Amino acid sequence: MVEQSTRTLDALPIGESASIVCFDADDAVCRRLFDLGFTPGEDVVRLRQAPLGDPLMFRVGGIELVLRRAEAKRILVQG
Repeated sequence: MVEQSTRTLDALPIGESASIVCFDADDAVCRRLFDLGFTPGEDVVRLRQAPLGDPLMFRVGGIELVLRRAEAKRILVQG
């Protein structure tokens, strides 16, 4: 059995996918991320990033969304 590591979403390499585990944020930020579709158990793919590294683009739930790197650091993923 292969053990999957947990990391923050901003550390996910471009083109790779992972499963959302939880949030490391206060309730207001968690609510916003949840409303955008970043829910535990959902698969997310990192698509690209801006030339200076911020913001980052992801696909989650069939929708492409952009997050600031600081927001992506608050989402823990596995895979």
